[in-house]
Amino acid sequence: MYSFDERLITMDHEKSSQSMGAIQRVIKLNLLSSDNPGLVDGIMYGIVIGKVEMRTLEGSDRHQRSVLNFTFRDSIKDFVNVAYWLPPKDLIIISSKFTIGDVVAIHYPVVKTKSDDKAHIYTPWTPLSIELSLNEKSYVEKIEGPKAKQYESLVSIPCRAGNDYYTLAQIVTHGEQLVKKNDGINVLAGVQQIGALKTIRIRRQRETDYDNEEKQLLEILLFDGETSGVWLTFWDSEQIKFAQRWIPEEHIIFCVGLRVRYDEYRKVYGLTATRQSLFTINPDTNESVQLYESMRSISIDDLLNVTIDGGFNATVVTIRELKQYLSDNNSTDTFIVQCFLSHLDLDGPLNQVITKRCIFCNRSIRDNNGFKECTEAECRMKLLEQINDENLSTKEVFSLNVHLTDHTGTITNVKLGDDVARKMLKCSVDEFILMTDEQKTKLKWTYLLEKIRFGIQIKNNSNYAKPIVRIACLFPREYLTSSIDDEQS
Repeated sequence: MYSFDERLITMDHEKSSQSMGAIQRVIKLNLLSSDNPGLVDGIMYGIVIGKVEMRTLEGSDRHQRSVLNFTFRDSIKDFVNVAYWLPPKDLIIISSKFTIGDVVAIHYPVVKTKSDDKAHIYTPWTPLSIELSLNEKSYVEKIEGPKAKQYESLVSIPCRAGNDYYTLAQIVTHGEQLVKKNDGINVLAGVQQIGALKTIRIRRQRETDYDNEEKQLLEILLFDGETSGVWLTFWDSEQIKFAQRWIPEEHIIFCVGLRVRYDEYRKVYGLTATRQSLFTINPDTNESVQLYESMRSISIDDLLNVTIDGGFNATVVTIRELKQYLSDNNSTDTFIVQCFLSHLDLDGPLNQVITKRCIFCNRSIRDNNGFKECTEAECRMKLLEQINDENLSTKEVFSLNVHLTDHTGTITNVKLGDDVARKMLKCSVDEFILMTDEQKTKLKWTYLLEKIRFGIQIKNNSNYAKPIVRIACLFPREYLTSSIDDEQS
């Protein structure tokens, strides 16, 4: 009887013998059927499109068994889940030899009918009616060279239709509904930032006591052509290793089987990878190409950042309710309104659209005896330390008063500041100044009387008799939809 290490050496010898002599029969997934379960006397080539960390089942040390689950694909249409059963120490060696994205050869798999039990809550969806099981008689080897190149292109084929996904905007606005989708959702998004790997302690209940288990987690910040600030969290070590290879602002990821969760810390809905999740880097789809081009043409700073702008997973109110709140309360708060811009004077006097602000304290600059400079003593001291040049102490920014209207009424003198104005108008102050009156009028009517969703901040200031009402963020048009079911129908 061979030990496991001896058996690996023997297998290598057998493979060498096969390469010189008899060649194993190559089997494709589409030739297998649930009507003919049992051992496959042959070899299967394909790519690993998903893999999760091995699990060890409870039992005596002598009879402990572990299982390694991965998903194997050998064509555009066909992929299956594989369960590799071995003693823990043997399976650790096998698992270390391949990872997600590797081309492998599977020798002597066992075909089984895909069961309908709860075990499939923990494995990805697959299109075939079978699954593969591996044991001591089976083995998996990583393949490189010309043979591997035949299968490497499969890594860019998503496991679901290229247009079957939710946007980040839909996740943020309809998170409460999407949380209920136990089978998970699909997402197409770009990688904005990869966070640091963290180690935390999780308290788990055992039969008689509690056990503190250390787990690693990785968070990836996602963005698309409209929205930033949505985080994807990984808890599985195999998925973490795969995600750490992603390149920010270069990789588009098609994600299958993600769970939506509410992030209590960031106060916004986010995503979590599960054992059901599969990931395709830069998928070969029209939607992925369009998203990549969109992200390359738009600055990340110009996207709606739901973590910074957000907390705007807030209450949606009418203009009447907003005005009622202003009359009844003196506290700072945030709301969402869906309304029309009924007054947007872009083609009026320039000083009603653009103002000068101090570069030190950001306050508006007032005319001081013919000189436009900040009146704050600290800022004037800083200015004296610099060359006496007005451009070094001031900056020009958008600053407008707009009116918002819906079916319940109108609220006037709402502040539209520089950050939101630049995102909305899609131009800088310098570009706006160079526009003709005709161009400014055309720009105004692009937004005037168009339905828009705004994040509104109400802020009390002791220097003013009334609270300041300002537009804190502009939501993409996708956010206007009131029901996720309407969008998916």
